[in-house]
Amino acid sequence: MQHTISDRGGISHNLSPKIHLTANVLFSGIGCQERGIEDTGLFDLEVVNTSEIDKEAIVSYAAIHHGLTLDMVENYAEYPTRDEMAKWLSDHGIGYDPVKNKPYDWNKLIKRKAKLIEKYWLACKINRNLGDIRSIERLEYADLWTLSAPCTDISVAGKLKGLNPDDETRSSLIWQNIRLLERAKEDNLLPKYLFLENVKNLVGKQFKKDFETFNELLSDFGYNVYWQVLNAKDCGVPQNRERVFAIYIRKDIDTGRFTFPKPFDNGLRLKDVLEEKVDEKYYIKTQKAQDLIKELLDKGVIGNDALDRQTGVDLSLKDTRNIDTSNCISARQDRGISNRRSEGSDVCELCKG
Repeated sequence: MQHTISDRGGISHNLSPKIHLTANVLFSGIGCQERGIEDTGLFDLEVVNTSEIDKEAIVSYAAIHHGLTLDMVENYAEYPTRDEMAKWLSDHGIGYDPVKNKPYDWNKLIKRKAKLIEKYWLACKINRNLGDIRSIERLEYADLWTLSAPCTDISVAGKLKGLNPDDETRSSLIWQNIRLLERAKEDNLLPKYLFLENVKNLVGKQFKKDFETFNELLSDFGYNVYWQVLNAKDCGVPQNRERVFAIYIRKDIDTGRFTFPKPFDNGLRLKDVLEEKVDEKYYIKTQKAQDLIKELLDKGVIGNDALDRQTGVDLSLKDTRNIDTSNCISARQDRGISNRRSEGSDVCELCKG
């Protein structure tokens, strides 16, 4: 018999023995995909390799998933020479700036007293980071590969440069997955499962044909394709965040029973996840902030009952309203107050005096 315990986040943790799952995590970032898998409570996850070039994301990954600390950096005893570390980091594209199309100059850190070059090299080592996906020739076998290429060039928050293989954009790196899968097929090492997550615009009018082509190629490799747009607010998180999730299961092992989760409401709201004490530096003190507060008071969106209480509000001067679910949090979350609705979120706290 199997028993489950459901936490406040609406996740049921299976108390049966965990399934051992190996993974190659491409476009690993800080490791959110791994955290999601681990948080299900269903899997004993073993990451075989990662692939990432953002040097700060690599360090964050190492700290979050492997407990990397400055003491570890200082006390590690098996560093190569600094010249060797600089060459390895350069050869693997670590720190490459895709906007400027410029590699990072690791040689400038060789003579620094602080162990900066050591920090990045050690983070790559403990993450088993292979660096730039374009320089990877083949991958070791793993049950699962993650294929979640950057959303930068297909997101409505970006410049929509596209993901066509000929575009040479960050989002077009998605096709590198195809190259590596071709090699895995030659080596008889195709993974059982593939996973992809990206912005909703991937299935919008402009890019859906590219997504369909990608899926057709994976079908040709022998995978059944399942995809759906999921909203975080329907999955136990108080944020209106729609994303495309795609699961690919090798046809020879697919039982046909996979389904995406049904929407649920666990009662969690924005006010439940706010910090009670917030540093003064995070308060917005501009004239637009004062205009927004006046708008909220004049329209009765908030009243005296909001004194010393945090209230979520739409970060817009036009038809503003209070919200109990955050608008989608983006990389441009600090863009400030505007006239566009549902583009940002703020927390209003009226104080006495």
